[in-house]
Amino acid sequence: MKRLLSHELTKLILFVVLSFTAAAIIAPHLYTAGKDLAAAHAPLPKDPPFSASPTVWLAEKCDSAEFSRYFNRALMASALLLLYPLIRSLRSSGTTEVKPPLKNRINPRAQGWKDIAVGLCLSMGFLILLGFILQNLGWVTPEEKWNLGKAIRKAIAPAIIVSILEEWLFRGVIFDILMRKLSTAKTIISLSLIFAALHFLKPPEGVDVVDPRNALAGFEMLGLIGHKFLNPASFFGVFLTLFTVGLILAYTRHKTGYLWLSIGLHAGWIFSLKTFNKLTDPTGEAPEILFNENITDGLLPLATLVLTGSAVYLYLRQKKPML
Repeated sequence: MKRLLSHELTKLILFVVLSFTAAAIIAPHLYTAGKDLAAAHAPLPKDPPFSASPTVWLAEKCDSAEFSRYFNRALMASALLLLYPLIRSLRSSGTTEVKPPLKNRINPRAQGWKDIAVGLCLSMGFLILLGFILQNLGWVTPEEKWNLGKAIRKAIAPAIIVSILEEWLFRGVIFDILMRKLSTAKTIISLSLIFAALHFLKPPEGVDVVDPRNALAGFEMLGLIGHKFLNPASFFGVFLTLFTVGLILAYTRHKTGYLWLSIGLHAGWIFSLKTFNKLTDPTGEAPEILFNENITDGLLPLATLVLTGSAVYLYLRQKKPML
């Protein structure tokens, strides 16, 4: 039992469980604080300009956010807080120190900037092509009051922040952890499964808890997340897409030894996804197996990812693996 508890993979699983548990505890209190902040600054502008104070901007975001958004932010904060003790425990239990690729490698230099640009072009290019196909098939339609500038502004920050943080955590720290115990192929597959599972286990859209201020609301949200497993079509459709994303990103980490290409790919996907969602609405006419009203669900999005992965492979095929 002691050997099992000291195993690095056990610590990684415990890290995930504790992150979700902490998020369930923190989320109701975070929701209450956010709504109280919004009430203190009411009435709030619907879309505050860049000149608005940071407090007003934050209050507007808190006012419009549902409990699921607070849960996501609590989960992110919990994972970041628990990451340091995780790394410390791994350093003390093994002979090899975890060295995330961004540590001592902050400057991308010429090759890094090139990889970021290539990643952005590939991920955004193929998703733009997918959006064009969906619109021509009549499966999505432009929003009645679409605003390209506003959509781009709202997509830039999440694309930058999320891509850097998640690539450092998944393809940086966790990749190195798995490489200690597993072969390269098993590491890429295992990491992709972990990545897909964590992203699949997010609060369902359009469903919220009964009383977000209740101390047990976070655990109610965990129950709602668990219900996603009861829909096999959604599970396999979305999960397989996320798994493919994980495979592509882990492969680029293996081949380049750095995170720049994976950051570019990840940022391009997030930017395109958020912009697409802001500018279009599904018509409901698409066959669910091909496109289930979400750009991450269906055979067409999966095929788009396969094409992106093929392009990444061609870009890196002459490069010798760094690990």
